[in-house]
Amino acid sequence: MEAVKNNKPNKELVENENSLKGTLFSTIVFVGGGILIFIIVLFVFYMMRV
Repeated sequence: MEAVKNNKPNKELVENENSLKGTLFSTIVFVGGGILIFIIVLFVFYMMRV
């Protein structure tokens, strides 16, 4: 009986960690991509001006 009770929170914990890893990956991709695109746009405007 105790093994069943302990198994369920561990499964939820693994699912929660996977969810957090997915969220972290998405955040890094979108924020990093946004910053990178912003820098590229600034560089393009700089090159057009010079």
